[in-house]
Amino acid sequence: MQLHARGHFGINQQGSNHISNYQRLPFQLLANSLSGHQLYLRRTAAPLSVCSRSASPMASSSLGTIPSSALKESYSIWAMPRGKLGDQLRGEIAHLAQRHGGPSFPPHVTVLGDIERPREEAQALMKELAAEVKKYRINFVDVTRGTFFYQCVFLLVAKDEGTMAAAAAARSVYGMTTPPYMPHLSLLYADLDDAEKAKVVEYVTARLYGESSGYDTLLVETGYEVGSLALWYTPTGDETTKSWCLVEEYPLS
Repeated sequence: MQLHARGHFGINQQGSNHISNYQRLPFQLLANSLSGHQLYLRRTAAPLSVCSRSASPMASSSLGTIPSSALKESYSIWAMPRGKLGDQLRGEIAHLAQRHGGPSFPPHVTVLGDIERPREEAQALMKELAAEVKKYRINFVDVTRGTFFYQCVFLLVAKDEGTMAAAAAARSVYGMTTPPYMPHLSLLYADLDDAEKAKVVEYVTARLYGESSGYDTLLVETGYEVGSLALWYTPTGDETTKSWCLVEEYPLS
């Protein structure tokens, strides 16, 4: 499920960084229409698409058997890990999705979800939020389980000052009241019973933190710095995540 930059941009098998004019053209066209942050995500995240500039995202969704009428326009604000950690967590999510038959999705900590506003309004408020929130750090606590599909198994995140301040600011700017904020980074979306969830937690903990974990799965970073927030189109009702796409990313102050 991953898009590795090496194969995606046609870098040859000998490791040369030379890209032919034929190979470069599609990337140049893409570069003309996307921001630097969007290009980074386009290269590294999977599954991932950048939303159409259309004002009607519902019209362009490709959802297979899910009728667009069954979805409700909704957005989420994400704090996403970058670099090696982002790649590792993306790989772990894809691995668990394949193992348990769930969807794959980019790694993220949701700052605020279920934003049911028109896209232009959601974007305008994001600019206001980004100007208010300062850069902060997300710290992992441990692997645990939740009670519903989108919180099946996840990395619990510490309720540090910066993390909680960002969440509070988002709720204030968007005028939303939500249950108490529990920051987390989901690793698996699935409907499993408690016994199966417990097995997955044990399995993932061994892979990420166990002494016998392999080099490719050992989680050596305890968290990550958040320098920007991303607005994602995440329509209510699409548990496949196929319609999810990046709207825009906003650097923090």
